[in-house]
Amino acid sequence: MRAHKQSLFSSMMPPDIHAYRAPYVRSSMSGIRFSPTEVKHILIGIILVSGVGLSFFAPRVFSDWLSVAAAVFFFTAGFIIHELTHKAAAQRYGMWAEFRLDRFGAALTLLSAVSPLKIIAPGAVVIAGNTTPDRVGRTAAAGPTTNILLASLLLGLAQALHPTGLLEAMLAGAAINAFMALFNLIPFGVLDGLKVFRWNKLVWLILLAFAALLTGLSYLTL
Repeated sequence: MRAHKQSLFSSMMPPDIHAYRAPYVRSSMSGIRFSPTEVKHILIGIILVSGVGLSFFAPRVFSDWLSVAAAVFFFTAGFIIHELTHKAAAQRYGMWAEFRLDRFGAALTLLSAVSPLKIIAPGAVVIAGNTTPDRVGRTAAAGPTTNILLASLLLGLAQALHPTGLLEAMLAGAAINAFMALFNLIPFGVLDGLKVFRWNKLVWLILLAFAALLTGLSYLTL
């Protein structure tokens, strides 16, 4: 095992290793640690992603503002939970891991809120420390796996409960999370899929199959 910096998204600035000694805000869930700087970046990321979601799920798509609000919540939660799952997995292996905004990606995300083309890339989790191909692969797989679980949950609840006023929002949330997983599993460039593919091709194929199936089912039921 060798120590080196490893960024989940190579376009991000490399992490500040001195942050190991920075004060942390510890979450009550799973012992996840957050620095004050990271908390600020996460909050800005949530605002940016929510803005894109609001522009996409306008009342012209859904019949009322309650459905719009629910769809925006599922949309934003999918992105944030995806990133925080990367973080939790990396910290579980004893690595430094924090969400950081990317200036170019954040600017594109902000522009997406007022343009027809929607790009969600305000930032990503950056990791550093003692990494191995196994750790990198498992950490990368954590994000899409979470989106697959969220999509399955929302699709199952929508089909089983048929909640009045929230059915469309649940189906939209399922479709978005499924597509988020499918897109991130593309084995190319800085996407999670390439790291998972290099680590374990069978795991990558299983996750890709589930993501593709859920994407098709959720969009067909919309």
